Amino acid sequence: MANNPTGFLDIPRKAAGYRDRDERIHDWQAVERLLPEDQVRRQAERCMDCGTPFCHGCGCPLANLIPETNALVQQGRWREALDLLLSTSNFPEFTGRICPALCEGSCVLGLVGDAVTIRNIELAIIEKGFAEGWVKPRPPAQRLQTRVAVIGSGPAGLAVADSLNRMGHAVTLYENAPRPGGILRYGIPEFKLEKAVVDRRVNLMKAEGVVFECGVQVGDDLSVKFLHSRFDAVVLTGGSRTPRDLNVPGREMDGIHFALDYLRGQNLRIDGDPVPPAFDITAAGKHVVVIGGGDTGSDCLGTALRQGAKSVLQIEILPEPPASRAPANPWASRPPSGPSE
Repeated sequence: MANNPTGFLDIPRKAAGYRDRDERIHDWQAVERLLPEDQVRRQAERCMDCGTPFCHGCGCPLANLIPETNALVQQGRWREALDLLLSTSNFPEFTGRICPALCEGSCVLGLVGDAVTIRNIELAIIEKGFAEGWVKPRPPAQRLQTRVAVIGSGPAGLAVADSLNRMGHAVTLYENAPRPGGILRYGIPEFKLEKAVVDRRVNLMKAEGVVFECGVQVGDDLSVKFLHSRFDAVVLTGGSRTPRDLNVPGREMDGIHFALDYLRGQNLRIDGDPVPPAFDITAAGKHVVVIGGGDTGSDCLGTALRQGAKSVLQIEILPEPPASRAPANPWASRPPSGPSE
């Protein structure tokens, strides 16, 4: 139960916020700040401990136990909050940074005021867990005889490998890129998700027994016959790299690129890995147009500015989203688009 039953009335919302624009566009470090611990606890007091928590049942795809976690945080019971969070989420350090926070769009408090800063609280819990040494390698107490191959090391592959390994299965994860992470590493820019965060989790999984094999193209380097002979099960988590093209006049002209090709090249550079010609794209000294106003378009915009583009224009077909809960979303339900877009 909440310690402060009137916290949602007495305490204004305070999000972590962002570093100053004139500072952050000159580096690749994380844009978003972290809330101090005392402020996180104050923000957790704003949770109303609803009888029907739509944030949990309707908003969160992972079904995180949000009111219960918030109550533990405001009471200073961080270790218990961490255990509860990890019971439903494999990687809170990822979702706490890049999730569009559908839970906040479903927060009942959002009907009459500003939603609880659920995502910031989640991130604070997992980062305190790492800082305190509570998040550490925990190999399964007993190994089963089953061996599983996971193809693709993006968020789905990592989550599957982590879950199966904790059950005791022997897991080998195959990735065709130089490093694991998939879209976490090669699609999302460094300023939104620093790759040290991805490496920290990968190293933890290695210490728990997951085997990573990178630079391996399944179907070329390894045959399906080989996989079936070595493993009891094969899980395909390759994701999709098929972009949505535009069949319009002039599409064949030079200088027009798909977003993920562009973002992949910059992430390879930051990792210090070779950049193939197909991904060797830079906006330095150019006038750039970004078509699409969602998360990926915003990632391209931020990347182009940091590369030194002369100008960046972003075009979006949809109208500008409302600053608060839209009339089409009158009740505490998952919004059509994440509130961060």
